Amino acid sequence: MNTELSQKSLSRTYPTKLTLSILEIIALMSIGAVGVLLHAKFRVPLHLPGHWGVVFMAMLFSGRLFSQRKYAASLSSIGAAFMLVMPLGFKDPFMPVMYMLPGLLLDVFYSLFRSKNHNIIFVALLSGVAYFTIPLIRMIITLATGFFYGSFIGGFVYPIIMHFVFGAIGGMIALGAFSLIKKKN
Repeated sequence: MNTELSQKSLSRTYPTKLTLSILEIIALMSIGAVGVLLHAKFRVPLHLPGHWGVVFMAMLFSGRLFSQRKYAASLSSIGAAFMLVMPLGFKDPFMPVMYMLPGLLLDVFYSLFRSKNHNIIFVALLSGVAYFTIPLIRMIITLATGFFYGSFIGGFVYPIIMHFVFGAIGGMIALGAFSLIKKKN
């Protein structure tokens, strides 16, 4: 039996480690894609702007908490953006861009404030702020191009507040699930 290392593993990246990394990246991108698929499949007209933020931010922040990758939420957002390119019935051509920003912000602020990452108030604020970037971008698009969003019928403030609230709830759900699973292990 030969116990020599093969040439493929001399670079310190063992084939199993590389495979696990690829699988983790695929899983993180799938989180965002599944979030968008759920949104497309179960559209319920609640007339509450941002109500899908509970599901999307819970999934996005769960990926961020469970993964050791510094760019986990960004990968999930990329998966969401790729899924939004598919014809799922969304009429907004800017949606892929809008769903990229929350993941990027989560990763940046999660890395900047490492000591507060599991504080419920920090998670709620971070998730809420990350998700209310969607109506902020929509507001800029509306003012710059005239492309109208139905959520702005009553003004700009209500959609921003609701996106913040639903995003914060989603982040708290993710932290609760993470804490519960970590406690059991």
